[in-house]
Amino acid sequence: MNKHQRLKQMVTANRKWLLVRMGFAIPIGVLLFFFLQTETRSLMYGSLMVVSLLAYGVMIGRESRFMSSFTDHIRAKRVIHIQYVFDYMMVVFSCLFFPLLLKLETISWVPFFIFSLAALALVIVERLLDEKVKLIDPQQPRRRDVKRESF
Repeated sequence: MNKHQRLKQMVTANRKWLLVRMGFAIPIGVLLFFFLQTETRSLMYGSLMVVSLLAYGVMIGRESRFMSSFTDHIRAKRVIHIQYVFDYMMVVFSCLFFPLLLKLETISWVPFFIFSLAALALVIVERLLDEKVKLIDPQQPRRRDVKRESF
């Protein structure tokens, strides 16, 4: 299968995955809001958020396997999997550790500094991993190509 055919199938599937991602993002966002707003039920909202994030991790694993199914190169499959794991860890960081830092009322600029560094690292690592996939399998569309074609 050539690059254009792969890209076309990935874009079609990416639109379906977007609906599933939104199905997780909205409840996780609501739980995050409740977690930050309440003092008495923080444990309940926090544990519901953890369960939701674990379910989201399962979905990310499935999406990763689907996206890596278009290449036969084992190294490219590993790099694609690493991309999705890195994205998932950023979501976990954003939904658990960042709010916990805010909840613990540490110095106000520290959580924002850490979050900014993590977001910058995500952008840099994603580009580096995209280029690595391109070097390993030139016929494999990069994630940014799929994102650009999806919208």
